[in-house]
Amino acid sequence: MTIILIILAILILSLSCVLVMIVKLRRQSPVAVSTLDYIKLGVSGFIAFIADTLGIGSFAVNVALAKLLGTFSDDELPAVNNGAQVIPGTIESLFFIHIIDVDLTTLLTLVIGTCFGGLLGGVIVSRLSKQAIRLAMMCCFMLIIVLLLCHQFNLLPVGGNVTELHAWKLYVGFVAMVVCGALTSVGIGLFVLVQGVLFLLNVSPLVAFPIMTTAGAMQQPLTTLVFLQQDKIPLKKTLILSLSGCLGVFITLPLFAHLTVSWLHALLLVIVIYNLFAMTRSYLQARAQKSYPHFNLKGEINA
Repeated sequence: MTIILIILAILILSLSCVLVMIVKLRRQSPVAVSTLDYIKLGVSGFIAFIADTLGIGSFAVNVALAKLLGTFSDDELPAVNNGAQVIPGTIESLFFIHIIDVDLTTLLTLVIGTCFGGLLGGVIVSRLSKQAIRLAMMCCFMLIIVLLLCHQFNLLPVGGNVTELHAWKLYVGFVAMVVCGALTSVGIGLFVLVQGVLFLLNVSPLVAFPIMTTAGAMQQPLTTLVFLQQDKIPLKKTLILSLSGCLGVFITLPLFAHLTVSWLHALLLVIVIYNLFAMTRSYLQARAQKSYPHFNLKGEINA
């Protein structure tokens, strides 16, 4: 019965969020999207959500492709990453929650923590400046790089055989998931952070999948609704990204049981390092431009 209620909650949250996105899109002035942009967004969504289904997350891939292809500006990325995840994330969650058994108390506690963090983070991030968002993303990228390097060199446990959390571990997990949920509001992927928390708590890597996908499927609509309230999401491009991502999810899900994802963490490490470099460069360029403004021939400061 509890699992049915969880599924209903996921569906209600996701459908409500998508409905609000569609209504707001219809009320906006038409936004022109070129054929080239359609191709860029379609390819980006497809690639990002193949990675997401495999457990390495879509956020880092989305950021890298956005920087490479120029599809979104830096200040749009937190809202875009959360908004694009709503539909594909729901599909992933419903798949993994059915094929992998997980303790419901553990699942609910960690998911509630993530949702609370997502709401809190969404309220804060929607009010940040572009430079503040860049700085926050840079800090989070560095945290993810540290976690990935620790996994690569076996400095952290890579998960055990625990399938449920009790006592102090459950409380620690809840607090850690609040932090993870808040960080996703900055546009940083949930999966790597959640995997790091669960692995430190000796949770089985297999059990991590339904926990992190369910947490994402419930947290990201809530965070997206906050961004929608603040009119922070480029809706048309985000929905194109999201719908193309569904194709990547559907193609990858049947292959999930036959794939090994250990090498993908090395790929993710490269992607996150690229993201950190690109975001740091944008941050420093904007800072330098502010510190040393350009003057035109009339002696006026150029914006």
